[in-house]
Amino acid sequence: MLKQRSNKSKYLISMPVISAGMYLLFGLISICLFFLTGCNVNVEGQQRPLLKNKGINGDLEFVAENRTDEQGIADNKRKSETNVTEERIRLKTEGDIYHPDFLLFNAAVGLGLAQQRINSDEASGSNSESLDTYDFFAQLLRKKPYPLSFYANKSESLIPRQFLGSLRTDRENSGGSLFLRSKWPMVFQYNTSKTSQDSLTSLTSDFFQREDEKFNYSLSHDFSESSHISFDFEKSDISQKTVGATIKDQAEKYSLLHNLTFGSQKQNNLNSFFYYVNQTGSFDFKNLQWEERLRLQHTKSFLTNYDLRYTDSKRDTIISKETRGQVGFEHKLFESLVTAGSFFASSTNLDTQGDLFQRGGILGFNYRKKNPWGFLLSSYSTSLTRSRQSGGTGTGVVINEPHNATELIPVELDRTNIDISSIRVKDSSGLLYQEGEDYIITQINGRVLLNIITVGGVTPPNFIEGEEFFVDYNFFVEPERKEETIRQIFTVRERLENGLSLYFSHRKQNQDVSSTVTDITADEFTANTVGTDFNKQGLFLQAEYSDEKSTQIPSRRKMIQGRYSRLIGKNTNANGGVSNQWLDFGEPDARDVVLFKAGAELSAGLTKNCSVSARTNYRDENDSRLGVTRGFQINSELKYNIRQLSITTGVEINSLDRRNDKIDGSFLYFQLKRFF
Repeated sequence: MLKQRSNKSKYLISMPVISAGMYLLFGLISICLFFLTGCNVNVEGQQRPLLKNKGINGDLEFVAENRTDEQGIADNKRKSETNVTEERIRLKTEGDIYHPDFLLFNAAVGLGLAQQRINSDEASGSNSESLDTYDFFAQLLRKKPYPLSFYANKSESLIPRQFLGSLRTDRENSGGSLFLRSKWPMVFQYNTSKTSQDSLTSLTSDFFQREDEKFNYSLSHDFSESSHISFDFEKSDISQKTVGATIKDQAEKYSLLHNLTFGSQKQNNLNSFFYYVNQTGSFDFKNLQWEERLRLQHTKSFLTNYDLRYTDSKRDTIISKETRGQVGFEHKLFESLVTAGSFFASSTNLDTQGDLFQRGGILGFNYRKKNPWGFLLSSYSTSLTRSRQSGGTGTGVVINEPHNATELIPVELDRTNIDISSIRVKDSSGLLYQEGEDYIITQINGRVLLNIITVGGVTPPNFIEGEEFFVDYNFFVEPERKEETIRQIFTVRERLENGLSLYFSHRKQNQDVSSTVTDITADEFTANTVGTDFNKQGLFLQAEYSDEKSTQIPSRRKMIQGRYSRLIGKNTNANGGVSNQWLDFGEPDARDVVLFKAGAELSAGLTKNCSVSARTNYRDENDSRLGVTRGFQINSELKYNIRQLSITTGVEINSLDRRNDKIDGSFLYFQLKRFF
């Protein structure tokens, strides 16, 4: 996978002004040095300095970076070059005051100067900024029944960006905690954090600021060896500002958990759980949940489990009250065959949106058996789910629906009748992805699909293959809807002793769905997959073919891949891989994709003090609907360490041609660090 931004934050630079907290820390160090020079105390009959430390250590660092970027076609191409230098000094120490059991601490400060010069088609300019960092931690009365600890730290960095200059990021954190040791142990915690981002130049008006303030209280107690209880409370105040938008949220969260084990051999377990959250601000949200889980081990080979849950939630004008119960079992036969099954039923009151009733069950078998040729593994499961929603009209809201990014198979949103204009796709931190740049919306048979683009665009965030993301949207509620879904899954694999495996899987889903408002095409499919792989002594080979007949996204997929990893000598490791996939999506969204990827990596210790690493990736994708994506990435780094001197230098080269938009970039860096 190719990425269009560097992740080498450890070499990057930040440039804020010295804060008041920094002066306080300098004052503290000055006082410590005063004590260190002549103030002695009597501790347990012996003279010692009031402040005792292990000396002052530190390092001097110099960093130089050069980044070049080009984008566009020959007649219309943007160009940018950024140069950054940094000089920094860091000092750190650790020690104690009066006695290690009275006050134990470690502290560090950093001062420096950073300079940036950018020359682009849009504008040119240079900046020179001072920067400071600090990190302080102290623990008071650590062996007493009431130890207290507190901390304060600040870090600054620059995030390099294409054509826009570096993005300055400042982070400040502080807080403390009090631990009360008793039969009812308690912990009090308070912390604050502040993160701000702003463009280092006047080329863009990027601005982001987030402030978090949290108070936590936790309590735990053991009534006996088999009975435990814990309680947690959290109050948070979050403020987030961006250009043209301000969001403020306040939340209170309560959770209570009780665990009870019982039986002659403590083989049975009962968990009771209570949770409540009340959030106000950008949107109001209340949620109360109570759950009981019971597990009974009747014999060594047979157990049953029971689950009862009640949920009462309200988000804006959407109200939901659900009661759900589930009963299940598990049986082992000679450790070769495991049978498991469960049945559930739920009733949900959706207020003005109507009522929802669901019931269903699942039955599964897992078989493992050694045979003369190797090992046989097989599984089969079948499930039935019935749901009925009656009454109600209006609009529903979905917040933070989770999905995982996949580069070839579209992601299907959970609801139907979605208002496309309301869709917002974001990462785990809340940053929004851009439609057209990071994903494409497609509607098929009343359902909404997101085609994820993992070869990211110019502006972060960009999707990474397999990462989790979240979707917000509104949907139109159907006055009446009935649905019945039957699903079957069968897999079998024979793993031979020589490293070769043969496998087959079959998935089938039948669905009957109806609505009084709109016709919805049932989501039915039959998918068969057959393949083989070989895994031995660092070599992995695989070939697979899959055919899915579906009412939503019919497809055929062929894939071959190979990977090899080997230790060459004592300190050298090499690995590489290559893969090719062919995908054919049928109507109503016909699309063909051919994807070829190759990569290799080498890390070697040239001498006792010198090491080198190199990595390269290549991608060639031909999508009949999205066009051609072709590019490569090369990274190389050299490290040299001798005594108290460390030298690191490296280069990163990127080239990407996506939909006739070509992006080329290079990133060179040099770091010199002297420890003392």
